Amino acid sequence: MTFPRPALAAAALAFVIAALAGIITPASAANEVYTTGVRCNNKQTSSAEFKQDRYVYFDTNSSRVREDDKAKIARIVDIAKGHQAQQICLFGKASKVGGAASNANLGRKRAVNVARELERLGWPRSRIVIGTEGEAWGWLEDMLTSDSEDDRRVLIRLSQ
Repeated sequence: MTFPRPALAAAALAFVIAALAGIITPASAANEVYTTGVRCNNKQTSSAEFKQDRYVYFDTNSSRVREDDKAKIARIVDIAKGHQAQQICLFGKASKVGGAASNANLGRKRAVNVARELERLGWPRSRIVIGTEGEAWGWLEDMLTSDSEDDRRVLIRLSQ
């Protein structure tokens, strides 16, 4: 069965609008996949430090932590220690370019490299949770591919 290109574009647009409106959620955004066997224990306390998401960004197809982000990670460790965080949760992400498995792998590599930097700065490995938020668009992948810096990142959350 083949569909005319305008019909596919209209379906893709409807999907994106529905996703942005919160009516549907792409599978990749619906679940945080934890690869360490430990879940992020974020209770969303009243402290602003535990509600704020922080990000480290990456170059295309790279999992190397940029030098300028190492200072940001050091500040995050200081904040976590100062506010007695129990965990630092990392969620690696990749852009919409590429397949689901390769994106999940790249997102995990990014999170692991941020975890290594946290450890280097003195944060205990036992208190780091690693997850992935890979981008996978299924049959829409050919139409909805982009290489946005917002997708090439590791989300960092402090947890009590």
